[in-house]
Amino acid sequence: MLMWSTVVTFLLSLIAIGLLRASAPSWLLSGAELAAVISVFALVCFLESSGGNTDRSNPTG
Repeated sequence: MLMWSTVVTFLLSLIAIGLLRASAPSWLLSGAELAAVISVFALVCFLESSGGNTDRSNPTG
């Protein structure tokens, strides 16, 4: 559930940054940029914690 809300937040912030740049107030644009950065960070953390990284399971040592 948290992952899907992060994806939705990322997509909505991209829409606000891209399509609404001319008509949106500056506080909304800066908030959307911050939300995009935080959601990308959260998505990377979700991917790392889900076990999709096979490098940890096959150590070279």
